[in-house]
Amino acid sequence: MSSALINVQPWLKFTATTVGRDKIYRAVQYFSRFLAWYLLRQGATKDTVARFNSLKKTLGLSRKLMRFGKPIEHLDNVVKAASIKDEFLRYGVIGRQLAYAGYLTLDGIIFIDGSGAYKFKNIKKYSELASKCWLAGIIFSFLSGLYKTRHIHFRRQATARGLTHADESEKSHARTELKAIAKEQHSVNKQLLQDGLDMLIPATGLGYLNLDDGLIGLIGTVTAIMGAQAQWRKVNK
Repeated sequence: MSSALINVQPWLKFTATTVGRDKIYRAVQYFSRFLAWYLLRQGATKDTVARFNSLKKTLGLSRKLMRFGKPIEHLDNVVKAASIKDEFLRYGVIGRQLAYAGYLTLDGIIFIDGSGAYKFKNIKKYSELASKCWLAGIIFSFLSGLYKTRHIHFRRQATARGLTHADESEKSHARTELKAIAKEQHSVNKQLLQDGLDMLIPATGLGYLNLDDGLIGLIGTVTAIMGAQAQWRKVNK
Protein backbone atom coordinates (compact mmCIF):
# COMPACT_ATOMS: atom_id res chain seq x y z
CA MET A 1 0.00 0.00 0.00
CA SER A 2 2.77 2.43 0.97
CA SER A 3 4.66 1.53 -2.23
CA ALA A 4 1.63 2.51 -4.34
CA LEU A 5 1.33 5.81 -2.48
CA ILE A 6 5.00 6.58 -3.04
CA ASN A 7 4.64 5.89 -6.77
CA VAL A 8 1.74 8.35 -7.01
CA GLN A 9 3.58 11.21 -5.31
CA PRO A 10 5.53 12.44 -8.39
CA TRP A 11 2.29 12.65 -10.38
CA LEU A 12 0.49 14.47 -7.56
CA LYS A 13 3.34 16.97 -7.26
CA PHE A 14 3.25 17.56 -11.01
CA THR A 15 -0.52 18.04 -11.30
CA ALA A 16 -0.59 20.21 -8.17
CA THR A 17 1.17 22.95 -10.17
CA THR A 18 -0.61 25.23 -12.62
CA VAL A 19 2.22 24.73 -15.10
CA GLY A 20 1.92 20.94 -14.89
CA ARG A 21 -1.82 20.94 -15.55
CA ASP A 22 -1.42 23.52 -18.29
CA LYS A 23 1.10 21.33 -20.14
CA ILE A 24 -1.33 18.38 -20.05
CA TYR A 25 -4.16 20.56 -21.37
CA ARG A 26 -1.87 22.01 -24.02
CA ALA A 27 -0.75 18.60 -25.28
CA VAL A 28 -4.36 17.41 -25.64
CA GLN A 29 -5.44 20.74 -27.19
CA TYR A 30 -2.79 20.70 -29.92
CA PHE A 31 -3.11 16.98 -30.58
CA SER A 32 -6.86 17.56 -31.05
CA ARG A 33 -5.95 20.26 -33.56
CA PHE A 34 -3.78 17.77 -35.44
CA LEU A 35 -6.47 15.07 -35.34
CA ALA A 36 -9.16 17.45 -36.64
CA TRP A 37 -6.86 18.35 -39.57
CA TYR A 38 -5.90 14.70 -40.22
CA LEU A 39 -9.42 13.25 -40.00
CA LEU A 40 -10.82 15.93 -42.31
CA ARG A 41 -8.32 14.85 -44.98
CA GLN A 42 -9.12 11.19 -44.38
CA GLY A 43 -12.79 11.77 -45.19
CA ALA A 44 -14.12 11.57 -41.62
CA THR A 45 -17.64 12.83 -40.98
CA LYS A 46 -18.20 16.49 -40.15
CA ASP A 47 -19.46 15.52 -36.70
CA THR A 48 -16.23 13.67 -35.89
CA VAL A 49 -14.06 16.60 -36.99
CA ALA A 50 -16.33 19.04 -35.13
CA ARG A 51 -15.87 17.08 -31.88
CA PHE A 52 -12.10 17.49 -31.99
CA ASN A 53 -12.38 21.16 -32.99
CA SER A 54 -14.74 21.67 -30.05
CA LEU A 55 -12.30 19.92 -27.68
CA LYS A 56 -9.48 22.11 -28.98
CA LYS A 57 -11.50 25.29 -28.43
CA THR A 58 -12.73 24.26 -24.96
CA LEU A 59 -9.24 23.37 -23.73
CA GLY A 60 -7.84 26.60 -25.18
CA LEU A 61 -10.41 28.61 -23.25
CA SER A 62 -9.80 26.57 -20.07
CA ARG A 63 -6.07 27.25 -20.29
CA LYS A 64 -6.72 30.99 -20.54
CA LEU A 65 -8.77 30.87 -17.33
CA MET A 66 -6.13 28.74 -15.58
CA ARG A 67 -3.44 31.36 -16.32
CA PHE A 68 -5.60 34.35 -15.39
CA GLY A 69 -3.33 35.60 -12.58
CA LYS A 70 0.03 34.69 -14.09
CA PRO A 71 0.91 38.21 -15.38
CA ILE A 72 1.59 39.14 -11.74
CA GLU A 73 4.09 36.28 -11.47
CA HIS A 74 5.90 37.46 -14.61
CA LEU A 75 6.02 41.06 -13.35
CA ASP A 76 7.50 39.77 -10.08
CA ASN A 77 10.15 37.96 -12.13
CA VAL A 78 11.01 41.29 -13.80
CA VAL A 79 11.86 42.71 -10.37
CA LYS A 80 13.92 39.62 -9.48
CA ALA A 81 15.81 39.85 -12.80
CA ALA A 82 17.39 43.13 -11.66
CA SER A 83 19.86 41.07 -9.59
CA ILE A 84 21.26 39.20 -12.65
CA LYS A 85 24.85 40.40 -13.09
CA ASP A 86 25.26 39.64 -16.79
CA GLU A 87 23.76 42.64 -18.61
CA PHE A 88 22.68 40.76 -21.75
CA LEU A 89 20.97 37.99 -19.79
CA ARG A 90 19.38 40.51 -17.44
CA TYR A 91 17.74 42.44 -20.28
CA GLY A 92 16.86 39.18 -22.00
CA VAL A 93 14.98 37.94 -18.93
CA ILE A 94 13.29 41.31 -18.38
CA GLY A 95 12.20 41.46 -22.03
CA ARG A 96 10.88 37.90 -21.91
CA GLN A 97 8.97 38.38 -18.67
CA LEU A 98 7.41 41.68 -19.78
CA ALA A 99 6.39 40.14 -23.11
CA TYR A 100 4.75 37.17 -21.37
CA ALA A 101 3.03 39.48 -18.86
CA GLY A 102 1.55 41.39 -21.80
CA TYR A 103 0.62 38.20 -23.62
CA LEU A 104 -1.18 36.66 -20.65
CA THR A 105 -2.96 39.93 -19.78
CA LEU A 106 -4.34 40.06 -23.31
CA ASP A 107 -5.09 36.34 -23.08
CA GLY A 108 -7.31 37.12 -20.11
CA ILE A 109 -9.24 39.65 -22.18
CA ILE A 110 -9.65 37.05 -24.94
CA PHE A 111 -10.98 34.59 -22.34
CA ILE A 112 -13.59 37.10 -21.14
CA ASP A 113 -14.69 37.64 -24.74
CA GLY A 114 -14.67 33.91 -25.57
CA SER A 115 -16.66 32.98 -22.48
CA GLY A 116 -19.36 35.46 -23.46
CA ALA A 117 -19.06 37.39 -20.18
CA TYR A 118 -18.32 40.56 -22.16
CA LYS A 119 -17.83 41.13 -25.87
CA PHE A 120 -15.01 43.44 -26.95
CA LYS A 121 -15.32 45.34 -30.22
CA ASN A 122 -11.63 45.02 -31.13
CA ILE A 123 -11.03 41.43 -30.01
CA LYS A 124 -9.13 40.60 -33.23
CA LYS A 125 -6.64 43.38 -32.47
CA TYR A 126 -6.22 42.09 -28.92
CA SER A 127 -5.66 38.59 -30.27
CA GLU A 128 -3.06 39.80 -32.77
CA LEU A 129 -1.24 41.84 -30.12
CA ALA A 130 -1.27 38.82 -27.78
CA SER A 131 0.41 36.69 -30.49
CA LYS A 132 3.03 39.41 -31.02
CA CYS A 133 3.80 39.50 -27.29
CA TRP A 134 4.01 35.70 -27.20
CA LEU A 135 6.38 35.67 -30.17
CA ALA A 136 8.51 38.44 -28.63
CA GLY A 137 8.82 36.47 -25.37
CA ILE A 138 9.97 33.36 -27.23
CA ILE A 139 12.51 35.37 -29.25
CA PHE A 140 13.99 36.88 -26.07
CA SER A 141 14.30 33.36 -24.64
CA PHE A 142 15.88 32.05 -27.85
CA LEU A 143 18.44 34.86 -28.00
CA SER A 144 19.35 34.28 -24.35
CA GLY A 145 19.88 30.60 -25.18
CA LEU A 146 22.25 31.47 -28.03
CA TYR A 147 24.16 33.82 -25.72
CA LYS A 148 24.48 31.09 -23.06
CA THR A 149 25.71 28.64 -25.72
CA ARG A 150 28.48 31.08 -26.69
CA HIS A 151 29.65 31.44 -23.09
CA ILE A 152 29.45 27.70 -22.45
CA HIS A 153 31.66 27.17 -25.52
CA PHE A 154 34.33 29.52 -24.11
CA ARG A 155 34.16 27.84 -20.69
CA ARG A 156 34.54 24.40 -22.29
CA GLN A 157 37.59 25.54 -24.26
CA ALA A 158 39.24 27.07 -21.17
CA THR A 159 38.57 23.95 -19.08
CA ALA A 160 39.81 21.62 -21.83
CA ARG A 161 43.06 23.58 -22.08
CA GLY A 162 43.53 23.03 -18.36
CA LEU A 163 43.78 19.28 -18.97
CA THR A 164 47.00 19.70 -20.96
CA HIS A 165 49.25 21.14 -18.29
CA ALA A 166 47.88 19.97 -14.96
CA ASP A 167 48.50 17.39 -12.27
CA GLU A 168 46.16 14.46 -11.70
CA SER A 169 44.09 16.30 -9.07
CA GLU A 170 43.51 19.28 -11.38
CA LYS A 171 42.70 16.98 -14.28
CA SER A 172 40.08 15.19 -12.20
CA HIS A 173 38.51 18.54 -11.29
CA ALA A 174 38.58 19.62 -14.97
CA ARG A 175 36.85 16.39 -16.06
CA THR A 176 34.12 16.94 -13.47
CA GLU A 177 33.72 20.52 -14.70
CA LEU A 178 33.47 19.37 -18.31
CA LYS A 179 30.70 16.94 -17.38
CA ALA A 180 28.81 19.76 -15.65
CA ILE A 181 29.30 22.00 -18.70
CA ALA A 182 28.01 19.25 -21.02
CA LYS A 183 24.92 18.81 -18.83
CA GLU A 184 24.29 22.57 -18.86
CA GLN A 185 24.68 22.72 -22.64
CA HIS A 186 22.22 19.85 -23.07
CA SER A 187 19.63 21.79 -21.06
CA VAL A 188 20.24 24.96 -23.10
CA ASN A 189 20.05 23.03 -26.38
CA LYS A 190 16.71 21.51 -25.38
CA GLN A 191 15.29 24.94 -24.54
CA LEU A 192 16.59 26.33 -27.85
CA LEU A 193 14.84 23.52 -29.71
CA GLN A 194 11.61 24.11 -27.79
CA ASP A 195 11.75 27.87 -28.42
CA GLY A 196 12.61 27.36 -32.09
CA LEU A 197 9.56 25.14 -32.55
CA ASP A 198 7.23 27.21 -30.37
CA MET A 199 7.89 30.45 -32.23
CA LEU A 200 6.46 28.87 -35.39
CA ILE A 201 2.99 28.83 -33.77
CA PRO A 202 2.48 32.58 -33.19
CA ALA A 203 4.45 33.37 -36.36
CA THR A 204 1.90 31.32 -38.32
CA GLY A 205 -1.03 32.89 -36.46
CA LEU A 206 0.29 36.34 -37.39
CA GLY A 207 0.65 35.37 -41.05
CA TYR A 208 4.48 35.53 -41.10
CA LEU A 209 4.55 31.82 -42.00
CA ASN A 210 2.03 29.59 -43.77
CA LEU A 211 2.08 26.28 -41.88
CA ASP A 212 -1.04 24.09 -41.92
CA ASP A 213 -3.05 23.08 -38.84
CA GLY A 214 -1.64 19.55 -38.90
CA LEU A 215 1.95 20.70 -38.53
CA ILE A 216 1.07 23.35 -35.94
CA GLY A 217 -0.85 20.70 -34.00
CA LEU A 218 2.16 18.36 -33.95
CA ILE A 219 4.57 21.16 -33.01
CA GLY A 220 2.34 22.24 -30.14
CA THR A 221 2.02 18.66 -28.91
CA VAL A 222 5.79 18.06 -28.98
CA THR A 223 6.67 21.32 -27.18
CA ALA A 224 3.93 20.68 -24.60
CA ILE A 225 5.50 17.30 -23.83
CA MET A 226 8.96 18.92 -23.63
CA GLY A 227 7.61 21.52 -21.23
CA ALA A 228 5.88 18.83 -19.18
CA GLN A 229 9.15 16.89 -18.88
CA ALA A 230 10.95 20.01 -17.64
CA GLN A 231 8.23 20.72 -15.07
CA TRP A 232 8.21 17.08 -13.94
CA ARG A 233 11.95 17.21 -13.27
CA LYS A 234 11.58 20.55 -11.48
CA VAL A 235 8.96 19.35 -8.98
CA ASN A 236 10.45 15.86 -8.55
CA LYS A 237 14.09 16.64 -7.88
